[in-house]
Amino acid sequence: MAKIKEGDQAIIMHDSGNSYLIDIELRTFHSQYGAFSLKDIIGKDYGKRYKTTSGDEFLVLEPDFRDLLAKSLKRGPQIIHPKDVGMIISFCGIGKETKVLEAGCGSAFLTSYLSNIAKSVVSWEKNEKHYRICTGNIKNMNMKNVEVKPGDIKDEKGKDFDVIVLDMPKPEETIPHITKNLKIGGRITVYSPCIEQSTSAIETLEKLGFANIMFRECIIRDWEHDKCIRPKTDMLGHTGFLVFARYLGKRTSKKM
Repeated sequence: MAKIKEGDQAIIMHDSGNSYLIDIELRTFHSQYGAFSLKDIIGKDYGKRYKTTSGDEFLVLEPDFRDLLAKSLKRGPQIIHPKDVGMIISFCGIGKETKVLEAGCGSAFLTSYLSNIAKSVVSWEKNEKHYRICTGNIKNMNMKNVEVKPGDIKDEKGKDFDVIVLDMPKPEETIPHITKNLKIGGRITVYSPCIEQSTSAIETLEKLGFANIMFRECIIRDWEHDKCIRPKTDMLGHTGFLVFARYLGKRTSKKM
């Protein structure tokens, strides 16, 4: 188990489930559950319990990626939900050698997941306000393998990206311009809240030599596990449609 050092970030978790992401400094941490000196835990092990002045206990944990994401990101535009992020990563085969081209960055929620898994991410954001938010979040998350560019993804000069992810209005107008950036055999994903955008994207992809086209929606349902086991009344339903396709290169006309 790692030792707690001054300057580290740590998750302070109460048995109630309430947690705080804090910087380890020479000060006293105060909460509704009492206070304790952070100086006293420097040099100690993560994963240990420490008592507060009120007799409550906090578990001090080394933050993982999910902790940092939940506590560090400033919300701006609507994010792509984790259930859809999981589908993008899975169906595009994104891994440690994958080079991703993305538009738009938004709040950098998806960008953060991609950065945590992929080799590199280039993300474009046209909205100036969203650009400020996403670049700030990327700095907070200390993402070294992400480059965010202001403007239109159509201006991207890079070649041979493994995956392109589009989260933007009218994707069918952008797809013909960014196919040149995708390697043959590479994959593209289009995320759209509306079915009209998705179907227009599919028609464009078919014309440009893409194959293995999938059109999907993911819905999840939580379950109660207290007095009885049953589905919860509330369900996370539609968030967006996902179109997946693979680029096979420009089609050549058949000889007669």
